[in-house]
Amino acid sequence: MARFGRDRRAAREPEGQEPAREPPAATRAPRPGRDEPGRRPPELGERDSAVRSQRSRHYDRRAELIERTQLTSTGTIRLTFQVVDGRPFVFFPGYFVSVESEIPGGFRHSPYCILSRPGQAPIFELIVRLVDGGERSAYLGSLEVGDLLAFRGPGGHSMLPRASALDLVLLATGVGIGPLHSLSAELLESGFERSIRLFWGLRMAEDICLLDELEALAADHPGFSFQVSLSQPPPGWRGLRGRLTQSVPPLLSTLGSSEFRLVGNGAMTEEMAIALGDMGVGKEAIYREAYFNGRHQPDRATMATIRSGFVATDLLAPSALDPAELFHLERPLGSRRPPGGERD
Repeated sequence: MARFGRDRRAAREPEGQEPAREPPAATRAPRPGRDEPGRRPPELGERDSAVRSQRSRHYDRRAELIERTQLTSTGTIRLTFQVVDGRPFVFFPGYFVSVESEIPGGFRHSPYCILSRPGQAPIFELIVRLVDGGERSAYLGSLEVGDLLAFRGPGGHSMLPRASALDLVLLATGVGIGPLHSLSAELLESGFERSIRLFWGLRMAEDICLLDELEALAADHPGFSFQVSLSQPPPGWRGLRGRLTQSVPPLLSTLGSSEFRLVGNGAMTEEMAIALGDMGVGKEAIYREAYFNGRHQPDRATMATIRSGFVATDLLAPSALDPAELFHLERPLGSRRPPGGERD
């Protein structure tokens, strides 16, 4: 049961409106002063109730936090929610929920891709990196078991492959592993017969998490494999080294038999999408989701270095027809912006 005791939190009414005017959307009977989403730290003070009411009215869905797990010492957490508003919660891998976060000065709305499989609904999971100075991630990090979350969704674009006859190559940085974990688990449990290769770029060994689940997928499904690439590896590290744009191209012996999913840091998604296009991969085979750095523009020297790392020769590469690099850099083939603003 969601707890909103006044002795544990600052007394407040539901999101800037009187309970009698607009009761909470949860299926249980409303309890004035208790059934509000999230928590309101006392130092935030009072705000313009008209603005709060206008903005929160669109975020009328409710989910209760039922489990919180600290995944790493560097600030990555897993939040498990159960939808409690009695409405359907249907999604595909790659879908997100838009969360209403209460921060100093008002409310912010941010999309978070779903970590769990669709089959777990109405329970869903988010993986969140707590960022220093990140108000939205701090809000989610402040939630405790029993708190309610105000959200919209789920919505977005499915990451399911268009053609079952193609392999999948998945690249994620940081918490971009979330939707790719969902995608891999869903496909493998559904009998996907092609190979799935997952590459996960992180900074340090301390950032690694979800190993038990990924290793279980690899053990149960011979067609699935994953590798972690560290940009700051410790001594003796036996995994991949460097950024994904450095470590992955030499491992791709062919390109034309695969679809690609690129999720996370916009620098990686932009550079890798452009490089794949330059190597002959069609735009329909590239899906990109930038969590931040969405306006990153790589320079020619960077792109030349990335292209030089590819060993695949099965496609006609446009870059091979332009050795002088006279072509101009454009927004990558198959590019796509994140669903609704920046993320912490």
